[in-house]
Amino acid sequence: MPIAITAARISDWKEISWSRISISAIMFDVPSSIYSTIGKNVIYFKQKTFLLPLCALFLYMPDLASASPRQENDGWEIYANVRFQYQICYPSRLLKPQGESDNSDGQRFLASDGGELAVFGWNNISGFAHGKDELEASLSEAVEQAISALKGSEGKVTYKVIKKKWAVFSGDDGQKKEFYAKIIQRDDQFISFEITYPSSRHVEYQKVVESIAKCFLNDKGK
Repeated sequence: MPIAITAARISDWKEISWSRISISAIMFDVPSSIYSTIGKNVIYFKQKTFLLPLCALFLYMPDLASASPRQENDGWEIYANVRFQYQICYPSRLLKPQGESDNSDGQRFLASDGGELAVFGWNNISGFAHGKDELEASLSEAVEQAISALKGSEGKVTYKVIKKKWAVFSGDDGQKKEFYAKIIQRDDQFISFEITYPSSRHVEYQKVVESIAKCFLNDKGK
């Protein structure tokens, strides 16, 4: 029996989990600038509200019935931070949320294998002079501070890219753990995520890191 869908309206900070509809089938004619795919069955939309023209979609139940549980629901969810207005996706089957911090700047997510995702924001103002805010640190300085904390005294950086408003870097701590981090500069604020995981799980975490990096966005979808 075919399924027909004509349109759907998506609200702010929402995701759609199409547990029985394939991503490749529904995303025709939708500009990639307004959505990101997370795994196989979740679409994350960058714009706050829009009308999704799906026209008519016909899928057959026998094909859907043969889908595995992993294909039907891959467990990705969205954490949205109100104070610093950013959001990030995370694999809820792997990384368990620990609750938002007391000052509401972000949250930590822990895995049973020792992996950890930390996402947070902070104000970058040291004072006010000459009619404008004085910034406490440049993006490069923020990156170096984060690298120092993540790699420790024995680790090393294996990859680093610094652009005008964002930076990414990765490496290891010299003690069987690897890390990847991204920092976004936004006026007088920074938002960042850091993920650490056992080096022995590099292959498994590589795909997780790639997905998280793509869906880490501020309120303007940047």
